[in-house]
Formats: sequence, structure tokens, C-alpha cells
Amino acid sequence: MSGTMASNLDYLEGRKVCVVFVKVVDKERERVRLQCFRGRGSIERGKLNVVDPNGAVFGVPSSAYPTIMPNDGSDLLKDADYFVLVRTDESIQLVGDPVCPN
Repeated sequence: MSGTMASNLDYLEGRKVCVVFVKVVDKERERVRLQCFRGRGSIERGKLNVVDPNGAVFGVPSSAYPTIMPNDGSDLLKDADYFVLVRTDESIQLVGDPVCPN
């Protein structure tokens, strides 16, 4: 399967990719917080990494690969060619989240 997976991701090499982090903040009201990480796709050993202009790298978890889709034109994605949804754990703090006092 890994050989097939690698060839399936080759189209993302060098393309503009927006990783959309999705954090559920209220399950009952279905409220989420979104944050984007934008960069270029880099396929290494069959895995997708997204590298931003400053050289920061985010390794996209393989569990998120089924959510990779072409840009649907929403403002959030800006000029990305593709986007991928990555669900974050409740304990992960996104930029702009309220900070709990210690």
C-alpha cells in the first residue's frame, strides 16, 4: 500500500497546500475553530510534508490523507492549490485561543 500511497501523493509535490487545523470547541453546538498553515507540498518516502516560506515543516498525518481536496474557492484557503483537514486534540492550543491562567 505504501508504494501506491506515494504515487497517489506525487501530484502535491511543489503545489501550494493549506493545512486547515480543525479544533472542536463545542460539540453540542457544532462549533469549531480553524487555523491554517500554508506552504508547498513535499513528498518524502511516500509521506506528505508541508513546508512554509520560513522553512517550518508540518508532517501531515496519514489519517488526514482522505481529506485532501482541491481548493474550493473559499476565502480561508486563499491561493492554495489543495487543502487538507487535520483535526486537533482539545488540548492543543491554536493561535488566538484564550489562554488559561496558571
